[in-house]
Amino acid sequence: MSKAATDTLEKVSGEFEAEVLSDLADGKTQALAKIEAARKETGMAVAKILETSVKQSESLKRQIIGAAELETRNAQLRSLERAVNEAFDTAMKELSGSLGAQQEKSIFQLVEEGLEVIGPKAAVYCNSKDRKVVSGVVRKLNGGQVKLTLDEKAIDATGGVVLTTANGSVKFDNTFEARMERMRPDLRKDVAGLLTGT
Repeated sequence: MSKAATDTLEKVSGEFEAEVLSDLADGKTQALAKIEAARKETGMAVAKILETSVKQSESLKRQIIGAAELETRNAQLRSLERAVNEAFDTAMKELSGSLGAQQEKSIFQLVEEGLEVIGPKAAVYCNSKDRKVVSGVVRKLNGGQVKLTLDEKAIDATGGVVLTTANGSVKFDNTFEARMERMRPDLRKDVAGLLTGT
Protein backbone atom coordinates (compact mmCIF):
# COMPACT_ATOMS: atom_id res chain seq x y z
CA MET A 1 0.00 0.00 0.00
CA SER A 2 1.28 3.37 -0.94
CA LYS A 3 2.11 6.11 1.43
CA ALA A 4 -0.67 8.27 0.00
CA ALA A 5 -3.20 5.52 0.58
CA THR A 6 -1.92 4.98 4.12
CA ASP A 7 -2.07 8.71 4.82
CA THR A 8 -5.60 8.87 3.40
CA LEU A 9 -6.64 5.89 5.49
CA GLU A 10 -5.14 7.41 8.61
CA LYS A 11 -6.80 10.72 7.84
CA VAL A 12 -10.22 9.08 7.25
CA SER A 13 -9.71 6.88 10.29
CA GLY A 14 -8.77 9.92 12.40
CA GLU A 15 -11.77 11.90 11.18
CA PHE A 16 -14.03 8.90 11.78
CA GLU A 17 -12.59 8.46 15.28
CA ALA A 18 -13.02 12.19 16.00
CA GLU A 19 -16.59 12.07 14.71
CA VAL A 20 -17.36 8.95 16.77
CA LEU A 21 -15.77 10.51 19.86
CA SER A 22 -17.72 13.72 19.21
CA ASP A 23 -20.96 11.71 18.83
CA LEU A 24 -20.15 9.80 22.01
CA ALA A 25 -19.47 13.04 23.87
CA ASP A 26 -22.75 14.52 22.54
CA GLY A 27 -24.58 11.29 23.48
CA LYS A 28 -23.04 11.38 26.94
CA THR A 29 -24.06 15.03 27.37
CA GLN A 30 -27.60 14.26 26.18
CA ALA A 31 -27.78 11.17 28.39
CA LEU A 32 -26.59 13.17 31.40
CA ALA A 33 -29.13 15.91 30.59
CA LYS A 34 -31.91 13.31 30.33
CA ILE A 35 -30.78 11.71 33.59
CA GLU A 36 -30.78 15.13 35.29
CA ALA A 37 -34.23 15.93 33.84
CA ALA A 38 -35.52 12.53 34.98
CA ARG A 39 -34.00 13.10 38.44
CA LYS A 40 -35.70 16.52 38.70
CA GLU A 41 -39.01 15.09 37.42
CA THR A 42 -38.75 12.18 39.85
CA GLY A 43 -37.92 14.57 42.68
CA MET A 44 -40.95 16.72 41.81
CA ALA A 45 -43.15 13.61 41.58
CA VAL A 46 -41.87 12.37 44.96
CA ALA A 47 -42.43 15.83 46.48
CA LYS A 48 -45.98 15.91 45.05
CA ILE A 49 -46.66 12.41 46.38
CA LEU A 50 -45.35 13.42 49.81
CA GLU A 51 -47.43 16.62 49.76
CA THR A 52 -50.53 14.67 48.75
CA SER A 53 -49.91 12.04 51.43
CA VAL A 54 -49.43 14.77 54.06
CA LYS A 55 -52.70 16.40 52.96
CA GLN A 56 -54.47 13.05 52.99
CA SER A 57 -53.11 12.20 56.42
CA GLU A 58 -54.17 15.63 57.73
CA SER A 59 -57.63 15.12 56.22
CA LEU A 60 -57.85 11.63 57.71
CA LYS A 61 -56.66 12.99 61.07
CA ARG A 62 -59.37 15.69 60.98
CA GLN A 63 -61.99 13.07 60.07
CA ILE A 64 -60.92 10.81 62.92
CA ILE A 65 -60.87 13.71 65.39
CA GLY A 66 -64.23 14.95 64.08
CA ALA A 67 -65.76 11.49 64.40
CA ALA A 68 -64.38 11.14 67.93
CA GLU A 69 -65.69 14.59 68.91
CA LEU A 70 -69.09 13.74 67.42
CA GLU A 71 -69.21 10.42 69.29
CA THR A 72 -68.22 12.20 72.51
CA ARG A 73 -70.93 14.81 71.95
CA ASN A 74 -73.50 12.09 71.24
CA ALA A 75 -72.46 10.23 74.40
CA GLN A 76 -72.84 13.45 76.39
CA LEU A 77 -76.30 14.02 74.89
CA ARG A 78 -77.35 10.45 75.70
CA SER A 79 -76.10 10.92 79.28
CA LEU A 80 -77.93 14.23 79.50
CA GLU A 81 -81.15 12.68 78.23
CA ARG A 82 -80.83 9.82 80.73
CA ALA A 83 -80.25 12.30 83.56
CA VAL A 84 -83.27 14.38 82.50
CA ASN A 85 -85.45 11.27 82.23
CA GLU A 86 -84.31 10.09 85.67
CA ALA A 87 -85.08 13.53 87.12
CA PHE A 88 -88.55 13.40 85.53
CA ASP A 89 -89.20 9.89 86.79
CA THR A 90 -88.11 10.85 90.31
CA ALA A 91 -90.23 14.01 90.27
CA MET A 92 -93.29 12.12 89.03
CA LYS A 93 -92.89 9.52 91.80
CA GLU A 94 -92.59 12.24 94.40
CA LEU A 95 -95.58 14.14 93.02
CA SER A 96 -97.81 11.09 92.93
CA GLY A 97 -97.32 10.35 96.61
CA SER A 98 -96.38 13.52 98.44
CA LEU A 99 -99.00 16.20 97.88
CA GLY A 100 -101.03 15.44 101.01
CA ALA A 101 -102.19 18.72 102.58
CA GLN A 102 -100.87 20.70 99.59
CA GLN A 103 -103.06 18.80 97.12
CA GLU A 104 -106.10 21.11 97.27
CA LYS A 105 -103.93 24.21 96.97
CA SER A 106 -102.07 22.71 93.98
CA ILE A 107 -105.28 21.67 92.23
CA PHE A 108 -106.79 25.10 92.88
CA GLN A 109 -103.77 26.76 91.23
CA LEU A 110 -103.83 24.35 88.27
CA VAL A 111 -107.54 24.99 87.62
CA GLU A 112 -107.06 28.78 87.88
CA GLU A 113 -104.21 28.60 85.34
CA GLY A 114 -106.53 26.66 83.05
CA LEU A 115 -109.27 29.28 83.44
CA GLU A 116 -106.83 31.98 82.27
CA VAL A 117 -106.38 30.04 79.02
CA ILE A 118 -109.87 28.58 78.47
CA GLY A 119 -112.04 31.29 79.93
CA PRO A 120 -114.65 31.26 82.74
CA LYS A 121 -116.78 28.44 81.30
CA ALA A 122 -114.98 25.11 81.13
CA ALA A 123 -115.20 21.38 81.60
CA VAL A 124 -112.64 19.98 84.04
CA TYR A 125 -111.14 16.50 83.77
CA CYS A 126 -108.99 14.71 86.36
CA ASN A 127 -107.87 11.23 87.34
CA SER A 128 -110.13 9.13 89.53
CA LYS A 129 -107.78 9.44 92.54
CA ASP A 130 -108.08 13.28 92.60
CA ARG A 131 -111.82 13.47 91.82
CA LYS A 132 -112.90 14.34 95.39
CA VAL A 133 -110.36 17.19 95.74
CA VAL A 134 -111.05 18.53 92.22
CA SER A 135 -114.80 18.44 92.92
CA GLY A 136 -114.27 20.58 96.03
CA VAL A 137 -112.11 23.07 94.08
CA VAL A 138 -114.73 23.30 91.31
CA ARG A 139 -117.46 24.06 93.89
CA LYS A 140 -115.30 26.79 95.48
CA LEU A 141 -114.51 28.44 92.15
CA ASN A 142 -118.04 28.28 90.72
CA GLY A 143 -120.03 31.43 91.06
CA GLY A 144 -120.28 34.78 89.32
CA GLN A 145 -118.91 34.39 85.80
CA VAL A 146 -117.08 31.13 86.50
CA LYS A 147 -119.07 28.06 85.41
CA LEU A 148 -117.06 24.86 85.79
CA THR A 149 -118.31 21.32 85.33
CA LEU A 150 -116.39 18.27 86.47
CA ASP A 151 -116.57 15.66 83.73
CA GLU A 152 -117.28 12.08 84.79
CA LYS A 153 -114.63 10.71 82.42
CA ALA A 154 -111.33 10.10 84.27
CA ILE A 155 -108.05 10.95 82.56
CA ASP A 156 -104.89 8.86 82.63
CA ALA A 157 -102.48 11.12 84.52
CA THR A 158 -100.48 11.12 87.74
CA GLY A 159 -102.24 14.28 88.84
CA GLY A 160 -103.40 17.68 87.71
CA VAL A 161 -106.31 18.67 85.48
CA VAL A 162 -107.32 19.16 81.87
CA LEU A 163 -109.72 21.99 81.03
CA THR A 164 -111.67 22.34 77.79
CA THR A 165 -114.19 24.79 76.44
CA ALA A 166 -117.79 23.59 76.60
CA ASN A 167 -117.71 22.47 72.96
CA GLY A 168 -114.24 20.93 73.35
CA SER A 169 -112.63 23.14 70.68
CA VAL A 170 -109.92 24.44 73.03
CA LYS A 171 -108.04 22.25 75.48
CA PHE A 172 -105.50 23.15 78.16
CA ASP A 173 -103.59 20.21 79.60
CA ASN A 174 -102.35 21.12 83.06
CA THR A 175 -101.59 17.60 84.26
CA PHE A 176 -98.33 16.92 86.06
CA GLU A 177 -97.03 15.10 82.97
CA ALA A 178 -97.86 18.01 80.64
CA ARG A 179 -96.33 20.56 82.99
CA MET A 180 -93.18 18.45 83.29
CA GLU A 181 -93.00 18.17 79.50
CA ARG A 182 -93.24 21.96 79.22
CA MET A 183 -90.42 22.25 81.75
CA ARG A 184 -88.22 19.67 79.97
CA PRO A 185 -86.16 22.19 77.90
CA ASP A 186 -85.32 24.25 80.99
CA LEU A 187 -84.58 21.13 83.01
CA ARG A 188 -82.35 19.78 80.22
CA LYS A 189 -80.47 23.09 80.22
CA ASP A 190 -80.05 22.99 84.02
CA VAL A 191 -78.86 19.36 83.98
CA ALA A 192 -76.44 20.16 81.14
CA GLY A 193 -75.09 23.06 83.19
CA LEU A 194 -74.58 20.77 86.18
CA LEU A 195 -72.85 18.14 84.05
CA THR A 196 -70.54 20.56 82.27
CA GLY A 197 -69.97 22.89 85.21
CA THR A 198 -71.22 25.98 83.32
